[in-house]
Amino acid sequence: MAGKTRYLLLIFASLIIFAVACGEASSPAAEEGTLPPVTIGVLADLSGPLQNFGEQTVRGFKLGLDYATQGTMVVHGHRLKVVVEDDASNPEQAIQKVRKLMEDDGAQFLQGTTSSSAALAIIPEVTKAKIPLLVEVAASNDITGASCSPYVFRTAPNTDQFALASGRYLVREGRQKFLYFGQDYAYGHSSAEAYGRVIESLGGQMDSLFAPLDTVDFTPYLQRILEAKPDALLVGWAGVQAPVLYQQMGDMGVFDKMVVFPNFGDIAQLRGIGEAGQGLLGITLYYYGIPDTPANRWLVKAHEDAYGSPPDLYAAGGMAAAIAMVETLRTAPSWGPEAWAQTLEGLQFETPKGTFILRAEDHQALQPMYVVQLHMDQQLGYPVPRLVKALSPEDTAPPVRCPGFSR
Repeated sequence: MAGKTRYLLLIFASLIIFAVACGEASSPAAEEGTLPPVTIGVLADLSGPLQNFGEQTVRGFKLGLDYATQGTMVVHGHRLKVVVEDDASNPEQAIQKVRKLMEDDGAQFLQGTTSSSAALAIIPEVTKAKIPLLVEVAASNDITGASCSPYVFRTAPNTDQFALASGRYLVREGRQKFLYFGQDYAYGHSSAEAYGRVIESLGGQMDSLFAPLDTVDFTPYLQRILEAKPDALLVGWAGVQAPVLYQQMGDMGVFDKMVVFPNFGDIAQLRGIGEAGQGLLGITLYYYGIPDTPANRWLVKAHEDAYGSPPDLYAAGGMAAAIAMVETLRTAPSWGPEAWAQTLEGLQFETPKGTFILRAEDHQALQPMYVVQLHMDQQLGYPVPRLVKALSPEDTAPPVRCPGFSR
């Protein structure tokens, strides 16, 4: 009888332990985020030549976390803690800041950064630490190409995607002689190479012209462009000097003398183009008035409520990175950076622009892009992009350039 009593007591004690354990896993305290937090390190240009894009991305990323967690900032009982650092688009500073985020702040997930040169500089750091990184805004092909890493993923498009969208459209419209004008750093050269490959594969010809990132007087470059007389000028300029470039292009009559086909950037760039942009065709990643999705409607309202203005170009990209991150935390088979990196491979998720797919072969996001035409809106004070053709993720799927992964 004593043996039977001890047996029953053991069963009873086991049931109590099991009940307590289950209660802890699903307790309100756990759901409120009393488990260890997940520190998310965000790296962006907040003071350098691409600071407008960096600021947009950080805003969109924070709003995206709020959206994806339904305002709780908690996933599986773990509160999300965000630490933001400024790299000023400087590769050396980016290395220092990403080390600080991982070593001092204990970041377990990373998002960044704005400059391609800075992003390429930190890839060895995050790979060594085995911390997953979601790249936005940097677009150099090498990030998910020659320098690809099992821990690096990109929600931004790469330069091949821009080139496919622009080159195919223009060559099919009968253009043959092209000139690419861009910035003299990693993104500009990668972009020119991508455009050249696409245009030459379609039977066209392309030359390139580059200027320093800090150029303020574009007159000598624009004079060379006018002398070259291309069928189409491809413009890949981004950052705080873009409005100056477009103002000077208008002053020198470039828009009147050739087809100018830009990658349309943020609203500051559209303001810089001004009246001269009426009827101008180009490619854009995002304009808040184009995608008709639940996530975009939420983003427009939330951004206006928080900042008094609609979301700009890279706010949607920042939000996409946040949604991918939260979806990964929710669905990973186990908790930790290694499981999160593996879960990101092939992840499909809904963003303000629609469906994104993080391609498993190279971790590049396949995503919608848009051919648009500018129409002057006197009330807003700048030309507004109107949709000409929506390009599906498959329309601009780039070649896989990653040589493979080894963990």
